[in-house]
Amino acid sequence: MKSILRPFYKIARAVRRLHELRTMPLRLEFVVTDYCNLNCRGCTHYSPLAAKEFAPIESLRRNMAHLGRVCGTDVESVYLIGGETLLYPDIIAAMEALRESFATQNLYIFTNGLMIPRLDDAFWATAARLDIILAVTRYPIRFDYDAAIALCASKGVRTEVFGDRSMKDSFYRFALDPAKTQNKRIAHFKCFNRGCVSILGERLYPCSISACVEHLNQACGTDFSHTEGDSLKVDEIKSAAEIRRLRDNPVPFCGYCRAPQTVPYAPSKRQVSEWVE
Repeated sequence: MKSILRPFYKIARAVRRLHELRTMPLRLEFVVTDYCNLNCRGCTHYSPLAAKEFAPIESLRRNMAHLGRVCGTDVESVYLIGGETLLYPDIIAAMEALRESFATQNLYIFTNGLMIPRLDDAFWATAARLDIILAVTRYPIRFDYDAAIALCASKGVRTEVFGDRSMKDSFYRFALDPAKTQNKRIAHFKCFNRGCVSILGERLYPCSISACVEHLNQACGTDFSHTEGDSLKVDEIKSAAEIRRLRDNPVPFCGYCRAPQTVPYAPSKRQVSEWVE
């Protein structure tokens, strides 16, 4: 009987998954830098390959203000993200601009936690006043994450553990297909980066892999290119519905994406094989 019903279970799971994806709350991620103080194999922001560069604060302010106006409360949460976000030299100004543009949303800073013990009083006061949440990802490194999270609490700053990369099967390899022969709909349906809407420069992308792939191109001589339909120009976006359409449907870039594989956590050797099949 179980063998007879197995195909129906698969269909039911697929329908349930599709419903979950279609009703996923909208979140935005503003990339402030892809430079990082960790060196993780297969990073989806290509941080081991990225130069020490930072988003201009005026560009961030302009993009935040525009998206705050046109999206309003249709956006549930907004992130500052890297690389290592806390390395951004204008982090306080970025936090203030974010809260000014998104007055009622949950606001987060992604971090691997290593910079938390070094943050100054101005940062703590601003984060507490603006109710900015530190979204901490634990990595299998020699660092006292419990002490870092306790420090945040002592400063009146909320934290959430966004992920624990030290656990088995918690780290993924997202290999790209240079021939762009993957089924876009299947790749999009299975995408683990679904929902990570990334604003980089003056454009908005449906995922960080697409947004940040130029680091791979420049460092390794690959040619993963963007075409019409892969992104939106931020200042031309008129509603959250446009962003949802980009997020919820396969784009041409999806043809590069193979299904992700779980791999052990390891330092990057900056080899193209970490990102390309």
